Amino acid sequence: MRNFVLVFTAVLALIASAATSQTKASIGERVFMTVQQVTTSVAGRALSQASARIAAGDWELSALIRNRQDKSERLDKLRSNVAALANVAGIDAEERLRTAETEMAVLSAEIDALDSRLIAEFPSFLQLTAPRPLRVSDVQALLSPDEALLFTFGEETATYTWAISKTDFDWNRADIGRETLASRVKQLRVDLSGSGDLRAGKSLKTKRLSQDARPFSQALAYRIYADVFEPLEPVFRDADHLMMVFNGPLTSLPPAVLITQDPGGSGTATAEGLRAVEWLIKRHALTTLPSVSSLKSLRQSKRTETTATRAASFVGFGDPVLGYRLEMASTAAADGDGTEAAVTTRGAYDAVVEVAQLAPLPNTSKELRNLAKIFGRDNSQVYLAADATENTVKSTDMSTASIVAFATHGLLAEGLPGLSEPALVFTPPSTPSADDDALLMASEAAALNLSADLVILSACDTAGSDGTPGAEGLSGLARAFIYAGARSILVSHWPVDDYAASTLTTEMLRGMYNQETPRHRAQALQHSMLTLMSDRSNDRFAHPSIWAPFVIVGEGGE
Repeated sequence: MRNFVLVFTAVLALIASAATSQTKASIGERVFMTVQQVTTSVAGRALSQASARIAAGDWELSALIRNRQDKSERLDKLRSNVAALANVAGIDAEERLRTAETEMAVLSAEIDALDSRLIAEFPSFLQLTAPRPLRVSDVQALLSPDEALLFTFGEETATYTWAISKTDFDWNRADIGRETLASRVKQLRVDLSGSGDLRAGKSLKTKRLSQDARPFSQALAYRIYADVFEPLEPVFRDADHLMMVFNGPLTSLPPAVLITQDPGGSGTATAEGLRAVEWLIKRHALTTLPSVSSLKSLRQSKRTETTATRAASFVGFGDPVLGYRLEMASTAAADGDGTEAAVTTRGAYDAVVEVAQLAPLPNTSKELRNLAKIFGRDNSQVYLAADATENTVKSTDMSTASIVAFATHGLLAEGLPGLSEPALVFTPPSTPSADDDALLMASEAAALNLSADLVILSACDTAGSDGTPGAEGLSGLARAFIYAGARSILVSHWPVDDYAASTLTTEMLRGMYNQETPRHRAQALQHSMLTLMSDRSNDRFAHPSIWAPFVIVGEGGE
């Protein structure tokens, strides 16, 4: 991988400075395809596999594909275990190694048998589950006239970006290496999520935005845009819907907070100043894709007649019963009307010892009820408080729901002592068990059976990694729900304000299901963000930490 990167980046650097435009375009496309092969993400693979299940159509064939997915996941885990055991001495390690190798052989044979059957009954299976890199013309064929795609790849000395619209294509080399870009993103993340002040279980003293409010590095947000994307504006400027495939540090930053015009100096931190900023979200509805090839997987997977004609339906879980209580010590609007209330965020970290001690989330009940109203009583199910248990989630049939929503605390790996993977929090049972310990782990979420058009994870840090060293973003809860069958997910990049989360999700769904002027997912989220940003009932709504935590991953354009 490293040698490949060194070779092709050297070639690109030479071409960028000396070649004709025709040669540059030709080489740019060839490298565009090559980079796709070395940047395939676990979330991208999960989305391709889920798309295959959707495309399969009938239930029996979808079940076969899911069976293969689960066996492949198990085989990957065994391979990792074998690699670790190879360096461990002792009789016990040798016995475990032999057991794992035997199981691996059985699984491999079973997967081969399933592949033979799937290829015979579903010839496009391999194309969807192991998609080839797309040519520029392939991408253009999948785009609508009002859409464009941006793809980035970073290495030690430069960041490369490709821009593709329905009729145009170009690429750019920016002299900004991975470490420099990571430093810039890290600073913006501090501005957006704070330096430890947005932890659940604490009452936050959030001031009305003024010159002494928490800053946001507008100049830095513009520098990232100017260096990486601005040179390609002629390709994507007129696109209403912009799809982003990020690599490296940019995966942890929602593109909505990038700034498209020089703010001048450091920019003003007043509420009105922030509202006047030329945020990227003002120009484009935005969607995040885990890979370039996932665009083809999503748009070639056709739903069966049964699911395509079904009535829109909703299932929601949230407002878990939690024992910790906050002192109402801060000044921030809980209802958007300027009243005094505590600010609660949907996340929990090292200060929290037990699930039952987490802070209640007062707006989650209202949020889920408002979402359910959009679908009507006959087409919605909502599980709150004592009913919002992990066991209820696992036992509820969500296979035909078009929208599934979770409004609760989200935990990153190590968010609680001993927590090894991301999780969602539910009402603790009176007698905890392996099946219900109040935490729906990412691995358990992946086992759900979904066919949802959208899964809403209205919780903190749900776009985070799975917690393993060096893991990519979207490898945790986001990847799990994609694997489970969601065509798109709404996930967060930092601890989200309880009131803001409720407002953003409710307005987004209202926009999607507005009978007179329905918006596609990305447009609906864009409208929801801009509406909250423009809400003058409370100055804090103008800050991007409030309106920008969520991104849509998957199909945002339908």
